[in-house]
Amino acid sequence: MRNITISICCLLTVSMLSCKKMLDVPSHRALTEENMWQTKNDARAGLSSCYALMRAAMCNENAHWIYGDLRGGDFQATRRGDIQAVVESNLNASFATMDEWRDWRRFYSAIAQCNLTIAKLPQVTQTDYRYSQNDMRLDLSQAVYIRAFLYYYIVRIWGDVPLVTAPSDGVVKRMAREDWRKVLDFAASEALSCIDGLPWKYNGQSPEQQGDYRGQGEGHHTSITITKGMAYTLLAHIYSWKEDYTKALQYANTVIDNQSNTGYDFVSLNDLTRLDGSFRGRTSDNIFQVDMNFDHAEISTTGQLEDWTLRTPYIPRAQSEIYVPKDSVLQIYGEPHEQRPDFFFTKMEDAYPIFFKMKQINSAVTDPVLKLFASCIIVFRYEELYLLRAEAKARLGMADAQTDLNQVRNRRSLKNINATLSGEDLLDAILLERRRELIGEGWYWYDLMHFKRIPQFTHLTQADVEKGAAYWPLSQEALSNNPSLTQNSFWK
Repeated sequence: MRNITISICCLLTVSMLSCKKMLDVPSHRALTEENMWQTKNDARAGLSSCYALMRAAMCNENAHWIYGDLRGGDFQATRRGDIQAVVESNLNASFATMDEWRDWRRFYSAIAQCNLTIAKLPQVTQTDYRYSQNDMRLDLSQAVYIRAFLYYYIVRIWGDVPLVTAPSDGVVKRMAREDWRKVLDFAASEALSCIDGLPWKYNGQSPEQQGDYRGQGEGHHTSITITKGMAYTLLAHIYSWKEDYTKALQYANTVIDNQSNTGYDFVSLNDLTRLDGSFRGRTSDNIFQVDMNFDHAEISTTGQLEDWTLRTPYIPRAQSEIYVPKDSVLQIYGEPHEQRPDFFFTKMEDAYPIFFKMKQINSAVTDPVLKLFASCIIVFRYEELYLLRAEAKARLGMADAQTDLNQVRNRRSLKNINATLSGEDLLDAILLERRRELIGEGWYWYDLMHFKRIPQFTHLTQADVEKGAAYWPLSQEALSNNPSLTQNSFWK
């Protein structure tokens, strides 16, 4: 473990430098990459760095929620000007945190590490007999998935992005932005290519994964180590974003039809929101999560939404940073028998209700100044996949789209929707159910983009959207260091 930790530190350094020289400015190598790829521990450290850098990019200043939730308008800021600027889509505002959110370098550091890992893993089988072809293929498939996922992730934030697919050769490259459709085509191809090397579960009972993987049993890997189910789910999302609903439905069906292999299932509201529930993670309802486990030293001072949503009496803070106004809660959850507000919100009588959906407070940390939370980032979960499939069916005019929607509604004590609902009205019902079920999970802004409802729910006009207002501007540093880049037209 000590050797792996040392290797990870070195590889992270290499990756950050590789990203910097590939997309922005010249750099000087601090170590020789070839010396890092000799042993099985090096291979494991390389793959672990892919996971770690992906987590760092998504956690940085709560980036996952800044990109996915805050611009939609459900959450409001109490006092922080930078968060208020995001809520108002004033993305050129001058704050240090805004500079961080505009900058894609952390994501490209993770991509650079994936590129390096994909290129170097095969050579380790030649230098360390303990690293078998089976081990290498399993590790390689995970790195390929992570790279595909990262490209899917950043396309939704910036639109057209540079497509970097090979490790840096030390020569400074000025890379232009690639059309987002081509980037997603690459991501889809990669996600599809990695499936044969992945197991459904890490239980040691499949030819893709034998014995205890990395010395850990199945429970350790649930929801966090890449599987076939995660790859098929990513494909469903990529094709949904591309509006290829036939393929989106195909891959969503593959996941749902293989429930006996995946173990994925719906979750009750109590299990979703309780301490050590879904947001603690490694549960059957979480298809893919980014773990932040205190017991494994996966500690971050940012990356858990509780840091912005909770206050006294749950943590020693007089006022939360963000909240959902009471009027909004009543409007969003306006149907009879709706139970989710009782599980998602508390202190509704106060001026600033507390968003209480995630509340994984780490009881092992007693320092009132040091706030550490134990929640994971749930990327994909089973209810969300059913709602994605409902949308795909509705877009294709299939009569059973309502069935998938009602599967989620009924589990939240809501009645079936009107049987005559169809077309745009049915899509609006699906969007509303996504808004209710997935609030605070980093989906709502992307849903407004995808369903083309931004002008309906925000102050941005259709003309603004057509000029690129839905996407984030590029950082000034990236633009200054790479003349081949161009700013999104709305933010020039």
